[in-house]
Amino acid sequence: MTAHDLPAWLPLSVAVWLVQMVAYHGFGLWFEWLDRTGRLSTYKVRPVDRWTYAQVLPRVLFNQVFLLLPAMMLAQWAGLAYVGADHLSPLMFILGMLGMTIGHDLVQYFSHAWILHRPELMRTLGHSVHHSTTASRSISACFMSPMDFLMEIVAPYLIPLMLVGGGGADLLFHFFTVSAGAFGGIYEHSGYDFSVKLAQGGPVARFVASRISSKAHAEHHSRGNVSYSDGFGSSNICDTVFKTRWDLVKPRERRRNSQEA
Repeated sequence: MTAHDLPAWLPLSVAVWLVQMVAYHGFGLWFEWLDRTGRLSTYKVRPVDRWTYAQVLPRVLFNQVFLLLPAMMLAQWAGLAYVGADHLSPLMFILGMLGMTIGHDLVQYFSHAWILHRPELMRTLGHSVHHSTTASRSISACFMSPMDFLMEIVAPYLIPLMLVGGGGADLLFHFFTVSAGAFGGIYEHSGYDFSVKLAQGGPVARFVASRISSKAHAEHHSRGNVSYSDGFGSSNICDTVFKTRWDLVKPRERRRNSQEA
């Protein structure tokens, strides 16, 4: 199937958004089912958030329908994304994915660490709304003020996409990108960590565990000043370079305190 096979009335950007919604709310409902049934409780490492699913959903849907969808349609209308070749070459597909991963890391770190977490802007831009959750209710990944949502969700997705060439009209590229991104956000806010058993294994198991852990974003919600863009699916470049990764901050603080003592 290619973009030309879509109905004439359905822009590719809207089709991609619909796939993203199916992925996001599908994964969200799955984690909600796990919470309610107690399935996979071994991997539930954080208590269920005080916000209920019904309380979180309206704000999430508002952001997705009235902010994300128009932004994606505007990007296609401007010819910056969702236009071009029906298929990317394997090399361009891989490079595009790498570019999206690194670009997301860079844009999110800049907006999250340097703007949204500035004390004088935390409430003004509404990032405090998102931090009223504890990253333990799956769909709270998009429980944000409008400005926060634009800076943390829309910009880190669309800016890298436009910079790597917009992904052409390659359905596989776009569908995989938004589905993977939806799962990553949902998982990091679900309260589950599928790495807990692997972390007790050998070197290979521990390496895999470090790549699939949701701990980084949980630490961000509990401590506030760590892991602004690293975590599941991230390149982790910015938090590593600026030494704000959750596992680097405490050692750095201990060294500074020992030097001042």
